[in-house]
Amino acid sequence: MLAEKMKEIEILVSACLVGKKCRYDGKDKLNKEVIKLLGKRKYIAVCPEVLGGLPVPREPATRHGNKVITNYTKRDVTAFFKVGALKTLQLVKKYGIKEAYLKSKSPSCGENGITTEMLKKQGLNIKWF
Repeated sequence: MLAEKMKEIEILVSACLVGKKCRYDGKDKLNKEVIKLLGKRKYIAVCPEVLGGLPVPREPATRHGNKVITNYTKRDVTAFFKVGALKTLQLVKKYGIKEAYLKSKSPSCGENGITTEMLKKQGLNIKWF
């Protein structure tokens, strides 16, 4: 039964887009278009940054080449982003997910994010919001 439930999950979605307060500023980015597109589809909502061990709220960060650096204290948080990306990738493989709705302009889920980089290599169909 559990294996059947796992196969039902069709899509990965950035948790902030479905109303989870997991962003760096402790807020969400609830997106009504995403909610409408999800409809009755089975999905799994993740925040790679939280999966990687970063708190909510947290200092904003920006990707600089292969590193992610916090905006104010200039702390290197790349390892947290990589751990979160790997955990997200594990979920994608576990559930056989082929599609993702991700938060644009994010150092993890954005078009050039750490997690996005790994998901692209897996061949996911990604849409950004």
